[in-house]
Amino acid sequence: MLRTALLVSTACMMLLAAAAHADQDAAPSDPVIKALVKVAEEVKLPAKEPGVLVQLAVREGQLVRAGQVLGKIDDSEPQMQKKAATAAYAGAYKRWKDDVEIRYAHAQAEASKAEYDQLLEANKIREKAITESELRKAHLEWKRSELGIEKSIHDQELAKFEAFTKDAELEAADLAIQRRSVVAPFDGVVEELKRHQDEWVQPGDMILRLLGMNTMHVDGAIENSKYSPHEVANCEVTVVVEMARGRQATFRGRIVKVSSMVRSDGVYSVRAEIANQQENGNWLLRDGLPATMTIHLATGTNVATENTQPR
Repeated sequence: MLRTALLVSTACMMLLAAAAHADQDAAPSDPVIKALVKVAEEVKLPAKEPGVLVQLAVREGQLVRAGQVLGKIDDSEPQMQKKAATAAYAGAYKRWKDDVEIRYAHAQAEASKAEYDQLLEANKIREKAITESELRKAHLEWKRSELGIEKSIHDQELAKFEAFTKDAELEAADLAIQRRSVVAPFDGVVEELKRHQDEWVQPGDMILRLLGMNTMHVDGAIENSKYSPHEVANCEVTVVVEMARGRQATFRGRIVKVSSMVRSDGVYSVRAEIANQQENGNWLLRDGLPATMTIHLATGTNVATENTQPR
């Protein structure tokens, strides 16, 4: 009886150990990896048109807002073109909307017809009071007046297309002015100035380098032998960043990229995205800061499919 109980107890322990091992395989622990904070957005703002950089209203390290004008290339020529295009469009638009010529043509046609009708009536009262030649001339004048109505309507239609053309020229002048403004595409920090005020620039010359600081990337690497890509994709993360004098700051984010390539050392890259914060007017996170990233596997949204199960 004692031997049987011992055998049963041993079997239960073996089953529990197997179950624990199976649970461990099914739910691996959250990976904790070394990572590096990187700027998510970086742009090198170029000159789009040739000319003198007449204004550069920022300095290196300055915080700027999206839409802020950072610099300006001489736009005196397109400004004059805009004035001329504005006046030309105003004139063309007025001609398009003015129906004086049409109303005058209608009045002239009515008068010509009335005169022709009078001549016909005079001939009825007194035979051959009006010669055939005079009647033909009066009839021709009436028809010419009616054609004048068509011509005035046609001229107004041409004026409409001329107004459209002048409007396009005005838009082109506006675009030429806009292309001479250097505008921040997002909130960020001016990291580097490559040109100075009053310098001549060519299209494509980099004027400044702008870093977007609102959102940061956190890059790290995962061992391929321990974690499958579908296990870490879209998972939430906790990022602890090393600051000055041993201080640490904690951020929450989510995995936004899992590399499709495994490196020669058996790891693949992952990237998380976290929101930056400001402290005393300065961004807390900066490019190149070391960090530790914990990936919370249970928060992932991807589910393993049949094709991803090991065989």
